[in-house]
Amino acid sequence: MGTLAGDADCVHVRDLPAPLFNARDHCRPHDQVELMVDGQSIAVFGLGRSGLAVARAAIARGATVTVYDENPSEKLGKPELASEVETLGARLVLGVPLPLNAPEHTIVVNPAIDHRHPALQAQKEKVIGEVEFAFRISKAPIVAITGTNGKSTTTAMTVVALRAAGIDAILCGNIFGSGLPEMPLTDAADQSKPDQVLVAEISSFQLEWVRDFAPITAAITTITPDHLDRYDSYADYAATKERIFVNAKVKVDARIDGQLLPEIPGQCWDDTAGFRAIGSHNIRNAETAAALAVAALEWMSSMNLDSDAIREYRKEREAAGVESVLPQRAFEALRVFPGLAHRMQFVESLRGVTFINNSMCTNPAAVVASIESLGGKTSHVLVGGVNKDLPFAPLGEYLEGKSHRLYLFGRDAVQIMNELSQNRQVYVTMKEAFDAASKEAKDGEFVMLAPGCASMDQFRDFRHRGDVFCQYVRDLTQ
Repeated sequence: MGTLAGDADCVHVRDLPAPLFNARDHCRPHDQVELMVDGQSIAVFGLGRSGLAVARAAIARGATVTVYDENPSEKLGKPELASEVETLGARLVLGVPLPLNAPEHTIVVNPAIDHRHPALQAQKEKVIGEVEFAFRISKAPIVAITGTNGKSTTTAMTVVALRAAGIDAILCGNIFGSGLPEMPLTDAADQSKPDQVLVAEISSFQLEWVRDFAPITAAITTITPDHLDRYDSYADYAATKERIFVNAKVKVDARIDGQLLPEIPGQCWDDTAGFRAIGSHNIRNAETAAALAVAALEWMSSMNLDSDAIREYRKEREAAGVESVLPQRAFEALRVFPGLAHRMQFVESLRGVTFINNSMCTNPAAVVASIESLGGKTSHVLVGGVNKDLPFAPLGEYLEGKSHRLYLFGRDAVQIMNELSQNRQVYVTMKEAFDAASKEAKDGEFVMLAPGCASMDQFRDFRHRGDVFCQYVRDLTQ
């Protein structure tokens, strides 16, 4: 049986009636760790939207900031960020190696920089990550979600559930291209208010340099091999993901079989509930989001916050006769949530063939999960791009004896084909693969973009890849 799981310091929602939070938890998250910013010198390693956000927040709190980036100005992904940094009053150092002995008191590292970088290893005692920095300046509690697959949808669903319950929940962190208002975690923390909840998607890269980061509740959706070009082993990658639980008050481990919440009349976490988001995995994402929302509501209730939303929550909890309850309006919001763009996104149904855009699928395990979520119906799957040093042989083993077909494209298509147990047709471009899949698909079948790879060989990013796929589908209607 699954629980909001953890160790001796973890509270189990399922094991009621014990309250989730008690007197020792009645402090603001940002009061738990002091960040001496005023008068400090801070080095930001790596420009980018997160680096800019850290510089802005640190300067606003009286720090002297230097931003270092090894790329010269002409090779910055977003050159306009350099002028924004200088406008803030920060010193900018570009085009030289990161210093091995930075003179600043604290180094805040952009998650894009590999934790094995010599400049980080040489002075790691004073290195923190963006997530740690944001936690220390936030006036609002943080709900944190990580996982190889499912974290973006679960993060968005948690925001949807909390907002339906009347809470000012802010979507932030590593989430990108959701189609909903979103911002970097540091920006959200910088602007936060005590009656808000910051709901943050957290990547493994962002967890490499956490120290005291203590979300009020945290979840892991899944952990399967990924980013092995960044980590020395799968064990290292998994251990980094699990750091999200180290200081979390309530831990939701969706990897454990079974229900995550006590049974509540009118709330069913299976196909009979009519969830709008495509795939059984999205029902699990919704249940995970519900558990996180309950924990956040309990924390706000334990803080004795005087708001209409919390008063209404207490009434519902009392009426249900339990210590914790998901408001019915939050459940309904999860049930009708359509899912996110580029994540099992329904595009169109043409001549009985359903087209699905799952461009955010960037590892082989996610390809398998994507196919399984469609209930065994024959799927014509577009796979390819830039492999992240991940094995595709298990995908070939999964497909043996099944009617699904792969259409390989992109830079590493031949390498992927060589790892699969059977020969597959290889195409140069996604358009060629799409045309072939569309021609072969029959009534009642699926054509799905689930590339299992990064996108940067032929596209700007996964959003661009997904948008192009959707345009191909629209072109079929012309």
